[in-house]
Amino acid sequence: MPELLQSPLDALGLIRPVAPGASVVSVASCFPDREVSTDEIAAPLGIEPDWLVRRTGVEHRRRAADGERLSDLAATAATDALNKAGVDAGEVDLVIVATMTPDDLTPHTAAVVAAGIGAHRAGALDVNAACTGFLAALSMAVGQVESSRARTVVVVGADIMSRVLDYGDRVTAGIFGDGAGAVVVRAVEGASLVGPFILESDGAEGDAILTPRPSGPVIMDGQRTFRRAVDALVDVAHRATAQAGVAVDQLDLAVLHQANARITRAVSERLGLPAERVVDCIARMGNTTSASLPTALAHAEQDGTLRPGARVLVAAFGAGLSWGGTVLIWNG
Repeated sequence: MPELLQSPLDALGLIRPVAPGASVVSVASCFPDREVSTDEIAAPLGIEPDWLVRRTGVEHRRRAADGERLSDLAATAATDALNKAGVDAGEVDLVIVATMTPDDLTPHTAAVVAAGIGAHRAGALDVNAACTGFLAALSMAVGQVESSRARTVVVVGADIMSRVLDYGDRVTAGIFGDGAGAVVVRAVEGASLVGPFILESDGAEGDAILTPRPSGPVIMDGQRTFRRAVDALVDVAHRATAQAGVAVDQLDLAVLHQANARITRAVSERLGLPAERVVDCIARMGNTTSASLPTALAHAEQDGTLRPGARVLVAAFGAGLSWGGTVLIWNG
């Protein structure tokens, strides 16, 4: 048998013999102070508030004040997540921010957030995959940890959707809200507590949800989006659980992108999951796009449904079109 060649990295001692696992160890959220009721949204449209609530499930949403910066919301959520994890910002190797509404094109949001939280030795990058952005960023963080290229990564999802909306459009005006959520991903001994990721897209159908430059507004084909979202999320749930070696009925919790209460209900019914095992918090915060998954996780932790050791499906569908999911063991 031929002798294996030693790589230059082996010779330098840069290859670890045992790769670490990755774990999500904390979550936190941050919202603007101003709360906007559906009455305020419905009145200019000349429609009844109940009509919007029935179609979206949203009763209240937060709206950023003039001059309020996305990076500040993101940094607050990131700092709170680090504090809950008991991790000093100086230990952070990488900051990833998922957003489709950055304050500026440059400097990019993650760099501003890294400076704001005191992670002065961290790399920083932004990801834009709309509502699937946080999931994509989380997959990158887990990959960096599992490959031993980072030991501590902060992942943030944040958007100020109120700045890219047409409040004369009844399809989108009542759905979206502003906010930020963050998790800390850390290296652990043994197997990862985050399963394989499914990330897919269909750019040929991207015109179902458009946000033209420079500042929108968001244009959405509601019926087409609804059908694609339900089908994709059900499919992702079955495939992600299968890859993780968990049956759907063994899930302790499903955290779906808070796009629309009707989508969440339709997906949970098709999966056969009881309502108490599916996070539904859109009524209070709206669809916060990139922030939706981490803020839903934070909501579930606060209300006691997200407990250590829980098997959690995390899945999203959004513009692109893009979608994906994974199963994790909550280690908060």
